[in-house]
Amino acid sequence: MAVVQESCYLGRITALDPLSNTLIIRAESQYSCDYSTGNPVCGFTPVTPLQVVGTVPDEGIYNIFHNGDQVVATIIGGSGGAWGGIALVATATGTEQWLVTELYGDPHTLPVSLAGNYRMDYTILPDCSSCSGSVCKALSAHVMLWSGENAVIDKSLNGGQSTVYSGRNDGSSVSILYLSGESGAGQCSQAGTIAGPQPISTFIIHVVPPIGQAGPQPITTQPTAEGIEPKVTPQSTPAPTRTPSGYFLALGGLGAAALAVRRRGS
Repeated sequence: MAVVQESCYLGRITALDPLSNTLIIRAESQYSCDYSTGNPVCGFTPVTPLQVVGTVPDEGIYNIFHNGDQVVATIIGGSGGAWGGIALVATATGTEQWLVTELYGDPHTLPVSLAGNYRMDYTILPDCSSCSGSVCKALSAHVMLWSGENAVIDKSLNGGQSTVYSGRNDGSSVSILYLSGESGAGQCSQAGTIAGPQPISTFIIHVVPPIGQAGPQPITTQPTAEGIEPKVTPQSTPAPTRTPSGYFLALGGLGAAALAVRRRGS
C-alpha cells in the first residue's frame, strides 16, 4: 500500500554533515528477499559500491556515529531521501550475524537483531484526531523488550520518555528512548487500511553487550529522559568485521515490500 520504496544497505559511513542534517554511507551490500522457492529467503547480497546520502532521524546521531563505522541503514525514497533507521553493527564472535549496539530511527525498518540476545518491538497508540492521509500522529508507544525468551520491559512511553533494563548478571544493558511516532490511519478508520505513505517512528536504542562479547562501543553518554541519570559507557575492543556472503538474517520487521516516505510525526 506504500508509494515509495525503502532500501536497506550494509556499508560504512563516509561523511556526516550536521549543517545539512545528512549522513552518507558507502553501501557494499543490499538487503533483499528471494521468493522463487515459495518461502522467502532474505539476506544481504554484495552490490557494486555506491554512495547513499540521506537526512538523519535525529541530530544526536552526530555524537555517536563516526566516519568508518560499519552500519546497516534504510533509506526511504532512494539516495537524497530520509534515513528511516541507522544502526551501528558488528559481527557476533565466530558468526557472520550482524548485531546492533546503537540504533537511531525506526527499528522496524532494519532487518538486524540487538546484541546480547535482546529483542525489542513496539506498537503505536494513534491520536485519531490528528491524522493526515494514511498516517496518524502517535499518542504513545507501547514498548516490549525480551531477554532471550523472557519479557523484561512491557511499558508505554510518551514522546521523550525512556526506559532501561540491566537486570542480567553479565554486565549487559539496554536503554530505549522514544522520540516520536506515527501509526497507520487504518486504525482510526472503519474503512481499514488506507493506501499512502508508511508510518515511521523514531527511537534511540543503546545496547551494552555482555562482558566478553565484542562490539563497537565508543565512549558515549546514554540518552536520558524522566528519572534517568546519564551514564558513560566504557570503550571495548571492536569485533573484526566481515563481508557478508550468503548468510541470512532474521527479517526483524522489514518486509521486501515497498514502503513509503513521509514526514515524521511528533
